[in-house]
Amino acid sequence: MSHEIVPLTDKHLSDAAALVAARYRSLREHAPSMPSRYQDADVILPWLSDLARQAPGVAAIHGGRLVGFLVGHVIPEFRGERTVFSPEWANAADLLNSRQIYQEMYANLSGRWTANGCFTHLICMLAHDQEGIQGWHWQGFGLIAADAVRDLRSIQETTAGIDIRQGSSQDLDQAIRLTDALQRHLAAAPTFLAYTHRAHAAWWEEWFASPANALWLALEGTQAVAFMKQEPPVEHDVSVFFRDDRSTSITGAFTAERLRGRGIATALLNQVLGRARCQHCERCAVSLATDVPIRDECACGSFLDEALSAGLLWAGPSRQQTGCLGQ
Repeated sequence: MSHEIVPLTDKHLSDAAALVAARYRSLREHAPSMPSRYQDADVILPWLSDLARQAPGVAAIHGGRLVGFLVGHVIPEFRGERTVFSPEWANAADLLNSRQIYQEMYANLSGRWTANGCFTHLICMLAHDQEGIQGWHWQGFGLIAADAVRDLRSIQETTAGIDIRQGSSQDLDQAIRLTDALQRHLAAAPTFLAYTHRAHAAWWEEWFASPANALWLALEGTQAVAFMKQEPPVEHDVSVFFRDDRSTSITGAFTAERLRGRGIATALLNQVLGRARCQHCERCAVSLATDVPIRDECACGSFLDEALSAGLLWAGPSRQQTGCLGQ
């Protein structure tokens, strides 16, 4: 069964927003701690209207009904390449046949992306649509990131000999040292994230000045050996579906290599969860680079049980060569 693939226009947007909201409602059956407001198509519609005015998209039609759509916006630079990105609210397909729908839409739209010089393509999918994700994998996409959420119940700890406390502006040197170590860790194999910007003392002083933020430190004596950074969900750090006043977010974490696997991240996470409960939050979110080795299975596993979205990447060199030859 093939579908009619047509340009995405204003007449499709209400149905597209309703399809996103329906998929989100289905996701909340697996992840009930997610905010309820995004089940409302009227919340999604303004985002789609704004994006569809700026970028080309396609809609999949079957029996006169919209069963899928795909649109994305250009990111001038991602890992050194001009990129197109479709967030989790900018694509959808009927869950009963999502694999075929996504493949047909991508076959129609991807040529326009490469013609625009975008040879790296990022697609963010709701994690419960495993059929759709498998379809992207068969198109050559690989998993690059995952946004995840969990409730605020504490986790049993097993650490000993490590003290945990909240950091302050008096800990600038420790904060800079540990975040530098994190960035160097992410720049190494197997992640290879470019380390192009270092947060200096002035940035940290401004960050500590906000009462919404907290830096949790694990200490061995007086030396900080691990940290976890907590703040409200902000743009580019986690999915838009996390952004409400009942969410807290982990935006950075690192443990010295020699101490990994001892549950230090779990102890830090419990501090984050306790503070979130005191702030009357309902959930804790995190964005994970999926190619970073996980040593603290207890802390990370508590999130991955309720993964929200999967970030998929395709940036093969053969695609760039083919696209250039076709121009």
